Amino acid sequence: MQRPSATALALLALFSLTLAPRGSASPFTPRGDGDDELVGPGKSPLDPFHPDRETPVTPLYGGRVIVHLASLPESICYPIENSAVTRRILYEVHEMLLIQDWEFHDYRPRLCSSWDTEDMLILKPEAVEAWRDKGAVDVKVKRVGELRPGQSPQVSAVALYGKVEETPEGYRVTPISKKNPLGEERVVPSESVERVEHGTVFTFNLRPGILWHPSLVLEKENPEAAKRLAGHTLDAADVLFSWQIYSNPFVNCDEKRFQYEKVTQGEIIDDLTVRFFFEGQYAFALSSIGDSMTILPRHLYDLSDPDNPWHKEHFTPEEQGKFINENPHNQLWVGLGPYRITEWNQQYVQAERFTDEDGKCLYFDRDNAGYFDTIRWRYIDDDETAMNAVLNGELDFFERVKPEDYFGGRADSELFKKNFYKGYKYLGIYGYTGLNMYKPQLKDLAVRKALVYAFDFESYRLTNYKGLARQVTGPFPYNSAAYDHSVKPLPYDPDEAYDLLEDAGWYDRNGNGIRDKDGVELELDFMMPSGNDASRQFGLALQAALAELEIKINIVQMEWATFLEKLKSRQFDMSNLAWVPPLESDPEQLWHSKWGAYDKESSNNSGVMDPKVDELIERGQRELDFDKRMQIWHELHRYLYEEVMPYMFLYNVPQKYAMSKRIRGFQAFAIDPGYSIRRWYFYDPAEPGTRKTLDR
Repeated sequence: MQRPSATALALLALFSLTLAPRGSASPFTPRGDGDDELVGPGKSPLDPFHPDRETPVTPLYGGRVIVHLASLPESICYPIENSAVTRRILYEVHEMLLIQDWEFHDYRPRLCSSWDTEDMLILKPEAVEAWRDKGAVDVKVKRVGELRPGQSPQVSAVALYGKVEETPEGYRVTPISKKNPLGEERVVPSESVERVEHGTVFTFNLRPGILWHPSLVLEKENPEAAKRLAGHTLDAADVLFSWQIYSNPFVNCDEKRFQYEKVTQGEIIDDLTVRFFFEGQYAFALSSIGDSMTILPRHLYDLSDPDNPWHKEHFTPEEQGKFINENPHNQLWVGLGPYRITEWNQQYVQAERFTDEDGKCLYFDRDNAGYFDTIRWRYIDDDETAMNAVLNGELDFFERVKPEDYFGGRADSELFKKNFYKGYKYLGIYGYTGLNMYKPQLKDLAVRKALVYAFDFESYRLTNYKGLARQVTGPFPYNSAAYDHSVKPLPYDPDEAYDLLEDAGWYDRNGNGIRDKDGVELELDFMMPSGNDASRQFGLALQAALAELEIKINIVQMEWATFLEKLKSRQFDMSNLAWVPPLESDPEQLWHSKWGAYDKESSNNSGVMDPKVDELIERGQRELDFDKRMQIWHELHRYLYEEVMPYMFLYNVPQKYAMSKRIRGFQAFAIDPGYSIRRWYFYDPAEPGTRKTLDR
């Protein structure tokens, strides 16, 4: 059984990828029929497609690797930039409290040395006074019962926390974490207990002496401040502030805010210990704080911090929110990873090893500090241009190789094979075309279903993906336990599509060849990121199919930043993209009504507002039993596909990549991005800038 993963979803431009010839690689074993199964978690093989993989080599340190970047994010401040590209860069230049192991999928300490998880025992009002001096604390918990309009979802309560066990004598509460006010094990009579919320209190013990990167912004603009802040280390105040920003409505983090609204309070125990309380049981509690919350340097983001060069004695929440949204370090990032961002322009983002003046690595975990001295993410938004850059030796890694190049095309040319090899890997990525349900043309389920019936998904799969991609019907990774394989795609049935449209009152009234209703024509813009061949090909095929039903589709290409802005503000009809989901993620951000309101900038771009969806999500969030939770997600999967249809769900396809032969250490993982640059290395001493030791 797979372990749960982090909660955050990330957007990615839809890939044009298909399966390579059979071979062993990655956490998936291909059966050859397009229905490949997950084999992990487990050890992933090294260099599975490298032509000399059987030849042992010795890793060298140093050198520069150039990795293709298909879209250039506005920033890499992850709270305000919900992009897979952002998270991928952060993997190398920053760290979270915890890390999900690439191969075995369990959570392991990163910025913290350890953590404790405790339960909350909620006392009945009449029992509160008896426990006031015995470790009881005031907390906010989720309101039990139906929530009335305008009513707060949280109420005040008094609780004890620790490991809670039910015994014949009552509930035994055993303190586990540092400075738990309970002090010692206590037994609470059953008649004094209102309820128990399991796994709701988390205490993180930070590693001492973890250095923040120096600020490149200040080094250039305010050297005196840069010198003063040199040697700043991570502390509990940084972690607490990083949670507090989500309660500021002026911070542009609506796509992630939902996770942290469930945390009702946080407290600093000491400089290296911080504790968080959740409103109630939440299946994604640990991952939301530990693996998804980006830790910000308070001395550069918090206006109230006296060390901050932009410090203010008095400021409004709006000023603080704007300072975070527009912070100059959102690009020239100050992080905690083995590499620090040193350049950011329209051509590339570059990170260099975090060292002192003598070339000694300053990253706290030298065993996981990576091999390269420099990582350059080269931005090329057109796949054709990027493939030419590969052939010209301008890229070391490119994972958007077209089918026509991979199967007997340029990836089989002598020019390519001289310096590169090809391979493939699977992820949980799925493509989709989002349907804006606020648009009059798309608010009717019959119309949304008609679009799906009218397109021959199977023929497109066979033609474009050589039959090896999988058509998906729901929002969970195809090879995860959350995906319900009993939900089958709607068949290709243009007659059914025709009948649905006619019955819904959509037909051509004015004879111009386009259906209309109530003065609105069934004309839709198919919005896609510019330079994306997969989106364009699908859009053209959809355009042709729907023209047969007198539906007009206009293909609209936009630069990535503009595309995202239109998506967030729901200024679109249809949007073609892909989600990069973890092995399991909280569906709230995509489908819950409270994020579907028109004025909400969230991941619920389609505007789903359905009480049944809300009920299933909330039930799944509280269910800590993995198997029972998977059954809830199956029910949600089926309901979304059969009764809501917010997306035209497309395909899960393996990613084809080109990799320089000069590089070894490649492994394919089920967790996005499916690889770790830190594990790659050069092995030829003739490679410029390489050496045998980590330090220069």
